[in-house]
Amino acid sequence: MKAVVAKLKTEVKEGPAPRKPALKKSEATRLRVLEMTSELFRRNGYQATSMRDIAAAVGMKSGSLYYYYESKEALLAAILNDSIDAHIAKIKQAIDALPPGVSLRKKFDTAIAVSVKTIAEAGDMAVASAQTLSVLQEPEYSEQVAHRQAYNQFWRDLIQEGKETGEIRKDLPDAVASMVIVGSLTFVAEWYDPKRSTTEEIGDIFSRLLFDGMHA
Repeated sequence: MKAVVAKLKTEVKEGPAPRKPALKKSEATRLRVLEMTSELFRRNGYQATSMRDIAAAVGMKSGSLYYYYESKEALLAAILNDSIDAHIAKIKQAIDALPPGVSLRKKFDTAIAVSVKTIAEAGDMAVASAQTLSVLQEPEYSEQVAHRQAYNQFWRDLIQEGKETGEIRKDLPDAVASMVIVGSLTFVAEWYDPKRSTTEEIGDIFSRLLFDGMHA
C-alpha cells in the first residue's frame, strides 16, 4: 500500500508520462488499407485481387477506398515505397546504434544482417516487390524507381566510406558493387528456409562473401 501511495505522489509531483500522439483517423485508415492490401496481394496475388476485394477486407465501400488510393497500381506503389523506406530506416537505425568509431566492416555486417532478416521476414511480398516494377505506370513507376535508387545509394555511400577508410578497394566501381549487393539480397525470401539456416547465419555468409570480395 505504501508503494502505491508513493507512486501516486510521484505521479502527482512529476505528472503522467507523456503519451505518444495518436494517429489521425485518416492516417490510421490509410495504414489499415495498406496492411490489408498487402495481405491480399500476398495471399491471392496482385492480378487476382480487385479494389472491391480490398474494400471488403478493410470494411468500407469501394467508393470510399478511392478517396485514399485512386487505383490498385497506386496501392501497390505505396506498399512497395513504404516497404523500402522502412527497410532503409531499419538499417540506418541499427548502424546509428553501434558504438562510435566502429569499423566499416562492422557497419557492413550490421547492414547485411538487417537486410537479410527484413527481406526474409517479408516473404512473398519481398519477391513480389522485385517482380512488379513492370506493372506500375507513371507516376507510380518513377516514384518506385526513386525509392529503389535510395536503397541502392545507401550501399554506394557505405562502399565509398569503405574506400575512404582503406577497407574497400578503390578500383571497384561503386555502382557495380552496390548492384551486386542489392541483387544478391533481393531474392533471399524466394529461397530462404528457416528449417535449414537462420537469418543470422545467412547474413554472416553474405557478409563474408560480399565484403571479403571488396576488401582492400
